[in-house]
Amino acid sequence: MSKIKQFNSFQTSYKKLQESLDTITTKINVEYYHYDFQSEPFLHIEAFVGMVKLEFVEDYDQVISIFTPEATLVFTENNYHTNLSNDAVVFASKNDEETYCTITFI
Repeated sequence: MSKIKQFNSFQTSYKKLQESLDTITTKINVEYYHYDFQSEPFLHIEAFVGMVKLEFVEDYDQVISIFTPEATLVFTENNYHTNLSNDAVVFASKNDEETYCTITFI
């Protein structure tokens, strides 16, 4: 039986976040869209990242936490799809089609 590699998984997104922090920069640009025009995020953060953590939490499956001095961003596998788009990591809500978050590296 062969294994199928999941390209759009939480582990893939975590690795991209971790690699970018290790090799490019530690500052990120976060734009969070929620029932708004595609060009206008309701939340925008530019911050230095202290740590990115991936863990398994019962009832939430995999969880990615991004720690900055200003905020802690948490994305759970049971609530978000994740994907890589160019150099950005994207988290899209599983609960509606108009909520998503993009994370790019500055």
